[in-house]
Amino acid sequence: MATASPIDLESLRRDWIEGICAEDLHSRISIHAAALEGCSLAIIREECPIAFAVKFFAAVSKSIAIALANPNWGAKEQSQFDALLKGAAPAPGSILIPTGGTTGGVKLAIHDWMSLQTSAQAAQKFLGGGPVDACCVLPLHHVSGLMQLMRAFVSGGHIRFDELDVKGRCLSLVPTQLQRMLQSQEGIERLNTARVVFVGGAAMPEAVERQARELKLPVVPVYGMTETAAMIAAIPSADFLAGLGAGAVPLGDAKLSIDEDGSIRIRSRSLFKGYHGGQTFALADGYRTGDTGWIDRDGRLYLLGRMDQLINSGGEKVDPAEVREALLDLPCVREARVVGEPDAEWGERVVAYVRLAGDTSGFSQAAMQDALKGELSPFKIPKRIQLFDGLQCTEGSPQ
Repeated sequence: MATASPIDLESLRRDWIEGICAEDLHSRISIHAAALEGCSLAIIREECPIAFAVKFFAAVSKSIAIALANPNWGAKEQSQFDALLKGAAPAPGSILIPTGGTTGGVKLAIHDWMSLQTSAQAAQKFLGGGPVDACCVLPLHHVSGLMQLMRAFVSGGHIRFDELDVKGRCLSLVPTQLQRMLQSQEGIERLNTARVVFVGGAAMPEAVERQARELKLPVVPVYGMTETAAMIAAIPSADFLAGLGAGAVPLGDAKLSIDEDGSIRIRSRSLFKGYHGGQTFALADGYRTGDTGWIDRDGRLYLLGRMDQLINSGGEKVDPAEVREALLDLPCVREARVVGEPDAEWGERVVAYVRLAGDTSGFSQAAMQDALKGELSPFKIPKRIQLFDGLQCTEGSPQ
């Protein structure tokens, strides 16, 4: 039995995506939807945001499963993605969003239109209702980019895919992007004109927080992840600017609790249903995030940190075991350690310490980084690779 489409193609016939007119958008989506007739799965691997939007809404209109892919994946990550899709077919209407998860490389979080729509409506309500216009500078295969497209569509808003005209629009950034914009007067002026600047993916460095407050920027720190369809809690801008260490307010129907070991547990209709080809979850039990925190008497969330060993570099989660395995696949490497080190720009940077299988005189960090480019995404490649002998390194030590 065919599954009813959650959207009407006519609802897309409006000028809401910068760079394409209403008629052209509707025509392209209709043509692509017709081409999908009889398909059960649409894999979307697009860097161009307009092409992504066309393929995404065409597949949604046909109620077929969608799997998003990062066009910049290395061979290892692409093979992990391919292997996941060779198993059981995704259910009709599933929207599989890639995430690094906690361990084991690429995972595909199972969402659907309802979970994404619930998240979009929660953000809209947090903003006071009405259209949500966005300037999206994050990739659409990533949940933080995809949800900007969803919020604009669901709310009747508009979206553009640059930061050239931020005035009155919502801008979503990771801390590294915010820090870079704060380094120029032009960037500061743009930020000042935004309706709101959502900042998530990692903790903001204290210096960045302080500068944002001094400039009275409309910054809203948010907490969320792929499994929650992006932000699930947020600190209102007025509270952030007051500098009182306010907690994050749960969005929409989200219910937050803390397990005995301090892990944050989330219950919400915006939660994913599990990982394709892996573990599934009973939504009634909520999702145990692996982040630690506490909740005050007003129900506000205060985030403390991670329970696992993930490296958070510029908002991207890196499993050190995956990077270590890629290093050990290189013929010249006998042993390797991978750690996260504090970094003023990225929050943490990936650093590797290696012991070579042979003569070390020809060691070249650049050559080793180049060898990893075909295997790992750019953000996973160590920013620094050093030789070590036991705990004695050429400089520093692997803490």
